[in-house]
Amino acid sequence: MNIFQNRYDQCGCTDPRQWTARSIMIPGTDQIMKAPLCNTTDQCYTNARTRITNTISIWNQFCSDCSQACSTVDFTITTSAVSAPSTTHVPVIKKFVEKSDIILPKNWSNTWQSEIPKNYVAVDIVCETTRVETYTQDASVSGVDLLSNVGGHTGLWIGISFLSIMELVEMLYRLIRYDYYILKGKIRRRNPEQTFF
Repeated sequence: MNIFQNRYDQCGCTDPRQWTARSIMIPGTDQIMKAPLCNTTDQCYTNARTRITNTISIWNQFCSDCSQACSTVDFTITTSAVSAPSTTHVPVIKKFVEKSDIILPKNWSNTWQSEIPKNYVAVDIVCETTRVETYTQDASVSGVDLLSNVGGHTGLWIGISFLSIMELVEMLYRLIRYDYYILKGKIRRRNPEQTFF
């Protein structure tokens, strides 16, 4: 928008090739106006464009917010074509062209029905789907999974070791108890009058 404003300030009109982008903001206000189109033979708008792109001070004055893009989004484009404009839109386009400052051929009144389809392009941008596909990659074994697996295996071996130790303690207890009863039986046979508990 600011580049168009600079061209309007320099020439009092805007680029005739960009007749759909004629809206400019009046400096110091919030009002938008439709700027007139420059004559195609007038090179003022071309010189203004060259000046703003080649002069840093003018660029900073009119395009101080025109910085480099910090991120980009790519879209898949599917193109299709159909003849334009439709017969219902031709009279509307004719009225628009006649009211604007576009230079018309001398025989416009006779050839406008063939001129409009030859010189008119309609662009429709259609969103095919609003679904967003997000692809993410996850590690097959994360840090938590690794610790869980190691902890599980360690716990299993500790559990097995604990069971083995408990079986060993139980076996020692039974052996000691067995030896105790055998010893107790031998002592009773030697001393039948003494009682052990």
